Amino acid sequence: MKAHLNKLPTILGLFLLVTGAVWAALAILREGTILLLEPGIANLIVGALLLTRFEKRYIRYLVMVTGLYSLIICVYQFYAAFSVLQYGLTIFAIASLIGYGSVSIAFFYVIILSYMNAQAFY
Repeated sequence: MKAHLNKLPTILGLFLLVTGAVWAALAILREGTILLLEPGIANLIVGALLLTRFEKRYIRYLVMVTGLYSLIICVYQFYAAFSVLQYGLTIFAIASLIGYGSVSIAFFYVIILSYMNAQAFY
């Protein structure tokens, strides 16, 4: 059990780095709005802090806040993709629903994991 808890910050750090790179790439490549750059930078910073084990006391709260911020954006994007269905069932709508739905569930899981496993961050 102890080894599993030691891996949690590393796994969450890698997840946040990947999602931060995706948010930033979507903002820079104009696939999304420039507002996606903020969660991208936040995810990259918190992911790097998790991997370097910097200031362990506050990193748990940063993970929860960054996860909540990204969750809100993913849920909104899911809602926007769901509203595209009124124009017909398109491949874009289906891909967006599946993508944003699964990422929303992943961020919800990140929030729950960081809330329930406080001892993993100390």
